Amino acid sequence: MNTISANGISPLRSLDKISTLLNQVKNIDRNLENALGLIGQILGAGAAAIYKKEYMDQERFTLECLGFWNDSEKKMGDFTSVPGSLKSEMIPLSFWERLKEGKTVFLDRPSWQSMKSMSDEVLFLPLFLEDHLFGFLAFSDPAEKNLDSTSQDFLSAIKSIFELWISKMNLEKRLNDIMDFMPNPTFVMTTDELITTWNQATVEMTDWKAERMLGKDNYESSVPFYYERRPMVANLIMYPDDDWEATYPEFHRQEGKVFSLAYCPALPGGGAFLRCNTQRLYDTNNRLWGAIHTVRDVTRERKMEEDLHRSESMYRAISDFAGMGIMLLRDNNVLYYNERLAKFMDISGKEVTKDDFMNWIHPEDRAEIDRHYKNLLSGLEEHLRFEFRAQNINGLRHYRAYAQFIEYEDHTAIHFILDDITKQKELARKARLNELRLYHEDRLTALGIMAAGIAHELNQPLNTIRVVTDGLLFGRDEGWDLDQEELFDNLEMVSRQVVRMSDVIQNIRNFAREDRGKTVGDVNANEAIRNVFSMIGRQLEAHGVSVQNDLSPDLPPIKTDLNRLEQVIMNLVVNARQALDTCSHDCKKLLVETGTYNGSVFIKVSDNATGIPDDLLVKIFDPFFTTKEVGKGTGLGLSISQSIVSEFKGRIEVSNNENGGTTFTVTAPADGG
Repeated sequence: MNTISANGISPLRSLDKISTLLNQVKNIDRNLENALGLIGQILGAGAAAIYKKEYMDQERFTLECLGFWNDSEKKMGDFTSVPGSLKSEMIPLSFWERLKEGKTVFLDRPSWQSMKSMSDEVLFLPLFLEDHLFGFLAFSDPAEKNLDSTSQDFLSAIKSIFELWISKMNLEKRLNDIMDFMPNPTFVMTTDELITTWNQATVEMTDWKAERMLGKDNYESSVPFYYERRPMVANLIMYPDDDWEATYPEFHRQEGKVFSLAYCPALPGGGAFLRCNTQRLYDTNNRLWGAIHTVRDVTRERKMEEDLHRSESMYRAISDFAGMGIMLLRDNNVLYYNERLAKFMDISGKEVTKDDFMNWIHPEDRAEIDRHYKNLLSGLEEHLRFEFRAQNINGLRHYRAYAQFIEYEDHTAIHFILDDITKQKELARKARLNELRLYHEDRLTALGIMAAGIAHELNQPLNTIRVVTDGLLFGRDEGWDLDQEELFDNLEMVSRQVVRMSDVIQNIRNFAREDRGKTVGDVNANEAIRNVFSMIGRQLEAHGVSVQNDLSPDLPPIKTDLNRLEQVIMNLVVNARQALDTCSHDCKKLLVETGTYNGSVFIKVSDNATGIPDDLLVKIFDPFFTTKEVGKGTGLGLSISQSIVSEFKGRIEVSNNENGGTTFTVTAPADGG
């Protein structure tokens, strides 16, 4: 190649122009095409292109055309007419090896095998990035087939220029990847106030894409934050302005950095407070190049600080005015106690120690509290909740206390909060007595409902006994010979009937007795159901109710009291019987089922009466709520049943079933789990 190419272009002078064009390339644009065209014209080529290896994994790759130029005056094949037409599989493996060695490679037509539409010859100039083959420049049908030293020097210079450009692109990509990896929103601004970097976290915070911001000036970066163009901290760190700096709640300069707090009303979600760190950036000559600005949303932190201040104010108010005693204890010293605690302990104006506090506690409660206190000091317990008794001028009082470690004046201390619960204890005692009375009244009501059935249950064995005894007496009066075997058979029959009546009476006694809560143990639900039907089964028959029991034979026990479980089942069965009494079905059915599901035992009581309206289902367990006529129900049965079921960690639910009636389901953990 001569110093002046066939097209009259000086190769050496063109290097500066090519460098300038590449320096102006933004992604892939016209500048790259012009640079390729300038090289192609110098080489007298029909087309020029730059390709890179786009890896799909560590080994496999495709070719991606980054830029393309062709001479419109030459009529060439696909390579000169279709950008990106060159495929990796078109290039022989041996030529790939030569490219990796950094050698300039010519491919002629025989080398293209069956690719007849390709140009006669293609010159490949390999390009490297950090010792790895990045890709290549390709020129179709160059004017000179044998490159002289000038041409080789020119191509070597072109290779260096493009590799510098590739290195620049690689650094920019790495920088962008690092910036996008950063969790905090960050952008970079030049001294011309152009945005050069707008990371993914900033996109997510503002909903403004990077393409919309990059290369923009005239305070464009402030619009996503403030709705308007105005100086931001990144501007002010380079061009100080006291008036604008005063608009920030916090603005502190420290050498080449600014630490600030900004409220940005334009951010999605109604605005946010941002903690900003901003730093000047310098070039290698130590000239100011721009600024980097990174932010962190502290809106929630500020709210937490405000809540903390409010909590501290409330704490002070509680300390001074609330009805709770408060004390801070370190070692054996009481650091602080409020007026309420002073009244509790009758110690107003006195210095108090931990020993004074322990001596105030009732002697029977001290050992337990001292044990918990030692566990707290040793870290075995994180906090304490306990109740104790103490004596003051008003007599014996009950207290509930909470204790835990806190930081107080840079040291750990134990924080005690005490509440006088004497009145609550008395009210709870009275409420329990009232609850016991209601339970008993409900059972008596159920017994009253069962009276007819019980009478029937006792009358039948009594009639049997009467028939047997009357027959024996009649035979005596008539002078019959008394057969001893017949006598013993009759006596055995009488004994069986007496046992039957005794069982009925015992079941009634068990159902009505008061000692609830003292016989908790393993209870089989099937046994409770059988006991209930031994008392009320005849009554259901008298009311025309067909009873079906589907009881699981291998039912695990539940932890409860047998009598209280019987009361629940009795309530559900009696309610079902009363519901069936109000309907006109020819076939009235009551179904009782037991079984297990997900580690729990269930008892289902279903009827085919009329069901319960949906608007009443949510009220069915409310105390004193009833759908029965006045005088026929207290509205306590289901409420009490729910309370009993909750005692053994179970639950009771109601729903309307497919038979038109209602199903009540009681579930309880198996084995008392």
